[in-house]
Amino acid sequence: MSFFFAIKKFIFDTLFPIECLGCGREGEWLCAACRENIKPDHHSLRGEFLDRIFTFYSYDNEFFKKIIHGLKYKFVEDLASPLGTLLIRELKRIEGQIGKPDFIVPVPLHRKRLLERGFNQSELLALKISEYFGWPVENTVLKRSRATAPQVSQDEAGRKENVGNAFSVVDSLKILNKKIVLLDDVTTTGATMEECAKVLKNAGAKEVLGLALAKG
Repeated sequence: MSFFFAIKKFIFDTLFPIECLGCGREGEWLCAACRENIKPDHHSLRGEFLDRIFTFYSYDNEFFKKIIHGLKYKFVEDLASPLGTLLIRELKRIEGQIGKPDFIVPVPLHRKRLLERGFNQSELLALKISEYFGWPVENTVLKRSRATAPQVSQDEAGRKENVGNAFSVVDSLKILNKKIVLLDDVTTTGATMEECAKVLKNAGAKEVLGLALAKG
C-alpha cells in the first residue's frame, strides 16, 4: 500500500463511518440482505481473441454501480470481499462451461494507477475466486505497458484505439499452451479484455476465457 493511498484511506475512514451502501446499517459496507437483493444478469458471447466472455451483473443497475464506484474510486478495499462472494455465487452456475483453467490473470493496472488506488480491484476479485475454486492467480505474466485514458470517456471505436498496444506479456513460457481465465471488474465493449486476450494468444496461450463481474 502506497503512503499516498494510506493517507487517503485514513481520511476516508475517519470522515465516513462504515455503513452498508444499500440500507445504511452500520458495521459493514454491504450487508447480507442487500447483497442478496442484487439480481444477476448473465451474458455470454464470443470475441475475436476471447474464446468466450461471461458477465454476471448489469452495470446499469445504479446500486451495483455505486458499489463498484466505492471499490474503485473511494478506495473501499473491503468491498472486494462481498463483490467476490457475488461473483463466486454466479460463477458456480457456469463452472461446467469453464472447466479447469491453468490460472487466472487479472487485467493489470498501469503502475501510476496502481499507486493512486493502492490495489488492483481485479486482482482482489481473482484472489477470492482462487480461494474458493483453487484456480491459481498469475499476476506477473501480463503488464500494462502504457497508461491509458479511462475507457468510460470513449465511444466503441475510441475504446479499442485507447487500449491498442497497451498490454504486453512478460513471460511467454509461463503461458505457452495454457488455458487462461482473464478477469476484469467491468466490461462494456470488451475492448480491454480483447486486447489482453490478443497479446496472450500471440504469445502462445492456447485458450483465453474472459470473466467480468459486470457488463456496462
